[in-house]
Amino acid sequence: MLKKLINLIVLSLVALTAIATVHAAEVGKLDEADIAVSSRANDVKNNALKEALAAIFLKNSGLPSVVLNPLIKAQIDTPEVILTQYGYYEKNGQLMLKANFDHQRVISTLRQAGLPVWGSQRPLTLLWMSVEENNEPTILADGSSADIRAELAQESSNKGIPLLLPIMDLDDVMRVSITDVRGMFTDVLANASTRYQADYFAIANIDAFGNEVRFSIKLFDKNRTNGVLQPLVSLQDNAVDYKQATKRMMNALADYYISQYAIASTGRDVATRVSFTGVNNMTQLVHVETYLRQLSAVKSIKISQFKGDSATYTIELFSSVDDLQRLLNIDSRLSQLDTVGNVDSFYEPKDGDSKPKLIYQWLSL
Repeated sequence: MLKKLINLIVLSLVALTAIATVHAAEVGKLDEADIAVSSRANDVKNNALKEALAAIFLKNSGLPSVVLNPLIKAQIDTPEVILTQYGYYEKNGQLMLKANFDHQRVISTLRQAGLPVWGSQRPLTLLWMSVEENNEPTILADGSSADIRAELAQESSNKGIPLLLPIMDLDDVMRVSITDVRGMFTDVLANASTRYQADYFAIANIDAFGNEVRFSIKLFDKNRTNGVLQPLVSLQDNAVDYKQATKRMMNALADYYISQYAIASTGRDVATRVSFTGVNNMTQLVHVETYLRQLSAVKSIKISQFKGDSATYTIELFSSVDDLQRLLNIDSRLSQLDTVGNVDSFYEPKDGDSKPKLIYQWLSL
């Protein structure tokens, strides 16, 4: 018992550093896919490149039906047109093909097809999940070697959904029990989630019953509404095995996030002004502009003022200001400032410009 407690204390000290480095989730490799192949033959390679490009369109849009669009399908049938490089490697004795495609061409094709685009800035989800390990229910930890841990990692990568599992160090063990997870006691888990810098937290249970698997999952925003946590996603069902259960749970999360963060062009001319404070030098200004240009809601940006430590941009949008604000609010480098009663806003010239203005503080992480 003493040895176990000492191990938990050591894990807690290591975890403090790990948790402190968790920032807003930025998904990488959106132009890259890895496909298992049987050989290096040309026909196998050609089919693998098509499969890889289909996976990339799916990852950048989020919609499973994206590959049925005629324009997307035509591009998938000729992947070499936007292929930038490919190569082979082995993984656990399996030959793999890694392919990279022109990211801008992928995005422009999605825009041309009128389909939503899911940018690289994506919400981070903390998952509290009860599973069976060594024939007893336990909370799945980040360091677990259980097969379902690998399944979750694979599904998270395939769908481009950043997922975080609790470390289950001494702090977590003192706050959360397996009963809390299995009973979906949201208040307990919401409090335990505060140490993790996640945008959402989910609670899931998965159990084997005979020849099938029963699973349930609920998703919650880290912010309460009127003091009550209401599930944004709630799914309970049966599956043939753990792999299918994991896939369906991740599909449920993906469907919600796509509805909130994948942006399709409305075809209307929408613009707004956004100011960033805490921008003290040209390096930070470049970082802000690079960040803005990769947001899926942003069509174009133009700096209208750079004064003191504040930079103001006029931003043309593919959709609405609300869509832009949802994307800005999930980045930990940004803290929205309340402009009500702001003295500077009173002295701003009244030029008849009715475009709304958002103000954020840019935080150096």
